[in-house]
Amino acid sequence: MQNARPARWPSGWSAAIDSGWRWLLAVGALVLLGGCSTPYPRIAEALDPWSAAPANQQEGYALRTLHTGPSTQVETWRPPPSQTMGLVDPARTYGLADLVDLGLRANPMTRLAWEETRAAAASLGIAESAWLPTLTAQVAAQYKRVSFTATNYLYSIRGTELSPLVRLSWTLFDPARPAAIDQATARLFAANFAFNRTHQQVAYEVQRAFYAFNAARARVTAAEVTLRQTGATADAVQLRLERGLATRPDLLLALEDRARAAYELAAAQGEILNTRARLAERLGISPQAPLKTIALEAIPLPADLESSADGLIDLALAQRPDLQARLADIRAQEAAIKKAQAAYWPTLSVQADAGRDHWDYRTVGGGVGGANGGYPAYSLGLVFNWNLFEGYARVNEVKRATAAREAAQAQYDALQLQIIREVWQAYADLKTAIRKREFALALLRAAAEAHAAARETYANGLSTILELLMAERNLANARLTEVDSRTALLQSAAALVYAAGTDAGTATPPESLPHG
Repeated sequence: MQNARPARWPSGWSAAIDSGWRWLLAVGALVLLGGCSTPYPRIAEALDPWSAAPANQQEGYALRTLHTGPSTQVETWRPPPSQTMGLVDPARTYGLADLVDLGLRANPMTRLAWEETRAAAASLGIAESAWLPTLTAQVAAQYKRVSFTATNYLYSIRGTELSPLVRLSWTLFDPARPAAIDQATARLFAANFAFNRTHQQVAYEVQRAFYAFNAARARVTAAEVTLRQTGATADAVQLRLERGLATRPDLLLALEDRARAAYELAAAQGEILNTRARLAERLGISPQAPLKTIALEAIPLPADLESSADGLIDLALAQRPDLQARLADIRAQEAAIKKAQAAYWPTLSVQADAGRDHWDYRTVGGGVGGANGGYPAYSLGLVFNWNLFEGYARVNEVKRATAAREAAQAQYDALQLQIIREVWQAYADLKTAIRKREFALALLRAAAEAHAAARETYANGLSTILELLMAERNLANARLTEVDSRTALLQSAAALVYAAGTDAGTATPPESLPHG
């Protein structure tokens, strides 16, 4: 060792300290720049995390100032431009199947379910990548200063070390690897089945909203017919009053009935706006989109059921996607049990390194001395790893996975019971809706005949204005009942299709529900 100095503060020591401080300052600057590379530094939030929450329970959250470097700006939000306006063709009249297709393309729920399936597929790819080796590059650089005394002299050297390294690692035996792949595969199946059920849900909600919107339009048509009839009745009573064949109270009653009909028409027209907004929401488009649809009368009605409720229940239990997703969850939990049990076994890997170590040391202060050099470094070997005891962590992991599997089985059983109830209820509702539809048509025919007879007898002076107005009111109610019965029948058929879990893309009842 050259350039030994007395055990006192040497003249070159301050220069070495300055050099060391420069290294520390450079590293600190890199750390600071790395921490400030994020859009919003979170140092203040880390010291006072409650500052990011509302101040108290009775006041809402207010926009606050966020620091983005030397300047500040107010955190604001702007809704993105609508990307679904272009999906609607203003020159096209959409049928039910067209609307279902539009909803599947525009509704955010289908996009969410699709992205979840893609994430599950990527998770499977991650699990399968465990069969392949890993290759990493590493560079270790450090600055060293070593000081020591000997025979009342202070010896100091300083320098740098640089060690680049390329490492290949390949796991040859790991019993947990197949179980992890089976678990990821089952979760992918569950996500795909959930995606199919989301399609069915979107189709069902579009159908219900479409039927409600068309029912509102049909109620407006019925209200317009009622308003014309009440207006004609009021004009007839006015003419009879001028001829001395009616009284002033008769005219007032007729005008009251016409005003009630005008009020009901305005209410029905307002309901169109509400149901149109709900339909647009189910489709995933803006209510301002120029959407034209077919009328309620153009939709064929399902006839009586050909199959029994038991047959539909068996069909639902065999093909409901959400039930299949629950079954896939059970398979995933069974794979998790195998994965937890595989932790008891050892793992075997092969590891290869290729690199070079380089150093450069100099003595502190004046004089000449130091050393530098380097050499390549290679290694190849096997790594055997066996965790013999982990504080009962593996035992409890197996218990946790077993309990999760039993919970998944319980959810599967509960969903089976729910499906049976939903199919049974939808089957009963459709049977009831078919019968109610028959009675609604009979009621409409009877009310129309009664109204025609009342108008004729009133014109001949054989009945009172009260009897005519009552017949008009009964006919108006019969029209609305007919609209409601048609809507209820269509919605009941859609509910049975949804409960049975048939293909959502067709938007039609299953084969056991023929169209009339």
